[in-house]
Amino acid sequence: MKMWENMNERVKLFIMLVVITLGVYLGFIFILPLILPFIFAYLLAWIIRPSTEFLYKKAKIPRTVGGSASLLLLVIITGWGLYYLGKLLIKQAVNFARSIPAYLNILAGKLDNICSNCDEILGLTAGSARTEIDDNILKMVDKVKTDFIPGMTTRTVSFTVKIIALVGIILIILISAILITKEAPELRKKYENSNLYIDINKVTVRLADAGIAYLRAQLLIMVLVAVCCVTGLVIIGNEYALLLGILIAILDALPIIGSGMILIPWSIAMLINGNIFAAAVLVTVYLLCQIIREVAEPKLIGNRIGIRPLYTLISMYIGLKLFGIAGFILGPIGLIIIITIFKGINEKKDLDTHNADKLYTLDKGGNLE
Repeated sequence: MKMWENMNERVKLFIMLVVITLGVYLGFIFILPLILPFIFAYLLAWIIRPSTEFLYKKAKIPRTVGGSASLLLLVIITGWGLYYLGKLLIKQAVNFARSIPAYLNILAGKLDNICSNCDEILGLTAGSARTEIDDNILKMVDKVKTDFIPGMTTRTVSFTVKIIALVGIILIILISAILITKEAPELRKKYENSNLYIDINKVTVRLADAGIAYLRAQLLIMVLVAVCCVTGLVIIGNEYALLLGILIAILDALPIIGSGMILIPWSIAMLINGNIFAAAVLVTVYLLCQIIREVAEPKLIGNRIGIRPLYTLISMYIGLKLFGIAGFILGPIGLIIIITIFKGINEKKDLDTHNADKLYTLDKGGNLE
């Protein structure tokens, strides 16, 4: 105890920061998977809370009934949107599948020209490059037949079990959301004066504000990327510009996939096909998407969640390294938790020190100066 009191203040702060960071990391590893469904349930309850409270106060409809109706309406609207989008995607996929033979013929002709040019440049026997490519394709097909397809067959049962488990988790989330909507006001009144509730509420309020700001920033970036993509596709005369632009914007939000997964191969295909203008437009669109995300993302998210853009970018990178794709979100959230807890401890410590100092500043009459 004396050693802790005699320790340098900066060393104390550093040790405190390390302990908080380690606690947050271990919490993400061991605790988050256990409570994640209930976090989603809380988010759903937060979304339907305004309509539930409106029905409860104005029409005297119980929160359970109002929450269930609001949640059902939300599920219907979301499901309809996903169905409509899925219908468009399936329609485009069917049209693309019907056009595959024509695309393969075009690709085969282009591949013949490329292989012939490679034979001439490298001084090989005519047809050597094409033979090598055909052999590799046959090996790939054989590997798919021997490894991939049997593997899919053996995993069918486990995949079905996972689907059933997912349905069960979704039901738990929906039921929990209704129960949270019903019991949250009573629990808040019961515990709002406790120190634990006050400390936890500081973190959750800031996380909620930061989460909303984070989602708004990501949505704004996706809109900007979608506008850029749609404009570029309209310029090259693509008839599915709106749908493809939205899909590319959604993919662009994923850190590993990104818009380059579509735009770069597409531009290469246009270049091989001799359409230099379309290839140049697609490359330009890709570069603009990269600029929009790299410049706007740290600045928007950093400014809105109260963290410097550089720290936001660093937290995203560390999150990706530690947790994969999920770390893209967990990184900034973890940073917010660490900063909030660290500041809360220091503020409480400063307040205690201030109160202790006041106790010793007594005048001769025993009154506080």
